This record gives sequence, C-alpha cells and structure tokens, in this order.
Amino acid sequence: MSELTRLLLVRHGQTPWTVEHRLQGQTDIPLNGTGREQAAALRPSVQEFAPESVLSSPAQRAAQTAQILSPLEPVYDDRLKEADLGQWEGRTAEEIGADYLAWRAGTVLPPGAEPRETVVDRVKSFLQDAAAVPGNVLIVTHGGVIRAALHALVGLRIDQIVPVAAASLTVLDLVTEDLSQARLRHYNLSPSTVPGQSGSAPPRLRSS
Repeated sequence: MSELTRLLLVRHGQTPWTVEHRLQGQTDIPLNGTGREQAAALRPSVQEFAPESVLSSPAQRAAQTAQILSPLEPVYDDRLKEADLGQWEGRTAEEIGADYLAWRAGTVLPPGAEPRETVVDRVKSFLQDAAAVPGNVLIVTHGGVIRAALHALVGLRIDQIVPVAAASLTVLDLVTEDLSQARLRHYNLSPSTVPGQSGSAPPRLRSS
C-alpha cells in the first residue's frame, strides 16, 4: 500500500426497533424520522473527510443512512450485514433476560445465531478488499460489524468496547498492507456523544 486508506465506519441511524431496544440483526428495518435526522446531523462531519467511495450494507437502515451522508452512489456488500442473531431477533433485553448481558460480554451466542468467528472472518475479508483502495472510504454498516472490525484491526475484544451509538462515526487509518497495523483515529463520535454538543450540532473533526 503506497497511499493511506482511511476507513470512515458509520453505524446506521435510529430505527423503530432501536427505540424499542429490540435486537435487529439481519431483520430489515428502515430508519425512522429521528434516524434520518441523525444521519443528516452527522453528514457535515463525514464530509470533512471528503469520502471518495461509499460501501454499505444492503439493509434498508444502512442504505438510507448512506444516501443521506453522501451524494456518491453506494456499493452494497453482503459482508457488511449485521450478524444474524437467530431466535433473538425482534426480542428485547428484558425478554431475553440474563443471557442478554452475557451476550454483550461475548460469552453467550443466541440460539441459531451466526458464530462470532464467522462474522469476524467475513468482516476481515471485506477489510482486506477495502484496504486495497487508497483514499477515504465511507462504510455504512452495523454495530456488530464495527465491533468485528475493531477486533480485526486493533485487537479490541467485544467486552472492551462500548456499543457504538446510532449514526456515529469511527475512523481508522490503514498505513500498510498488514491490517494489524491499523490506527484508531476516532471512535463512536456523533452529535449526541461529543461533550458540549447539542443533539443537532455535528461534531467537528480534523480530517488530516
């Protein structure tokens, strides 16, 4: 790799199931009005990096977020889909019970769910391809995929990572062909997670 590749990882905006605290997995839920507003609020921060290409999960909530964030036509990639959460999709933490926290800690897998190793492997395959494209690459996806990317790129375990917020930005720099040499530049930035910012004011980020 002769040029820097910068990955702009964005989790999609809010959906009706986000509000209800239901696990979405690969169930195809669209954005709600707040989710569209969140994506619009994040757009100026994303555009500071002037992304040269856009890759997205094909799920409605990700595709709609991508279309709000950038005028570029997104390329959809199945490897960016959220983890299949099996029998837990559509259920709330309260309905799941104690196993929910164990799942968040990475010690329990929902019945019928996609194994974590499989998620990490497909995300690694995607990252290898993305790393071959120099420049700033906007990637609109899901919380589980971003966690898998952080595990693959900077070695963070699931229990070391706070969940990324809806319509948040995580930025990683790839400086060599070796993905393990990636550098984490920003994590989980959104108008609602930047101290002193109102819900409508986008965070100001440095793109250099």
